[in-house]
Amino acid sequence: MSIEIESKDVDVRKIMSEIRERIAEKKRGLYTDEEIREIAERKLEAVLETRQFNPDFLKDFKTKTEVWNYAFNPETIYKTSRGGVGGLLGTIRNFLKPVQKLFWNPTPMIAALSRQSDLNLYTVQMLHNLTLELTRLNLEVQELRARLQQTEANLEELKKRERALESLAVLKEQPKSTS
Repeated sequence: MSIEIESKDVDVRKIMSEIRERIAEKKRGLYTDEEIREIAERKLEAVLETRQFNPDFLKDFKTKTEVWNYAFNPETIYKTSRGGVGGLLGTIRNFLKPVQKLFWNPTPMIAALSRQSDLNLYTVQMLHNLTLELTRLNLEVQELRARLQQTEANLEELKKRERALESLAVLKEQPKSTS
């Protein structure tokens, strides 16, 4: 079935190229990657705010990895978090390090904690990527639902037109009665 319009004012090629351009734009997606990142972050912030989290939690979580993820090396277990007394305590620990190694081997613990630190960083990166992908998929689902509704409306309109044309065809086929 094809429709031919014979008019000098209508440029079918131009109209078709515009339609193809719109379709190509829709295939590229409604949002850029940057916009999807912003939407994902806004949604995450909204969830955290409704759960009574500290407002700076998300910002700190993204920028200050040393707060939630520790870096372990062979010297970490001998360090202290105490102030002035800690310096003296650290010196004593360094002096007694060979004696401590006689009683226990810190290397497996340091290796395990270092691996855990790396796993924490990878997990955060994966969660970030999953959030972005989930946001992208949610936006795509919304777009597809809207397109489905539009297609259903177009189908209903075509059904109405078909019924109207069928009724016209039936009326034409009926013989006129002579009175």
